Amino acid sequence: MWRWIPAAALMVAALVLMGCARTEAPDSGGLPKYAYRSAQVLRGYRLAVANQELLARLPCYCGCGQDPSYINLRDCFISEDKVFTSHGANCLVCLEQVEDAVAWREQGLATREVRERTDAKYRGRGVPTDTPAVEE
Repeated sequence: MWRWIPAAALMVAALVLMGCARTEAPDSGGLPKYAYRSAQVLRGYRLAVANQELLARLPCYCGCGQDPSYINLRDCFISEDKVFTSHGANCLVCLEQVEDAVAWREQGLATREVRERTDAKYRGRGVPTDTPAVEE
């Protein structure tokens, strides 16, 4: 009987991790529980959902660029396959970048100009993601 306990514990741990790894898709209207951690985090996720195309063109400067699964700022909130990621809920740099990018866009700046401002303000904070340059 005792030898089944480690197997059962492993099975429970695997199920829990699988549940944490993937959450609702951004276009489903629901946000993951961790998005409600604070008002700033909730605003960050709402802005990320509404501005995915812009964020996909901007590098993240928090240092997540060391992880090859992060290619742009959007990936800190929503993965390429449209699944929420929890990184943005735990990173003030990511949250600040989203707020700045959307504010600059709302001021009428083109994507290239938002990218230039992002690079100027956040360069040096951490290893950036390897996001292609904006040519337009």
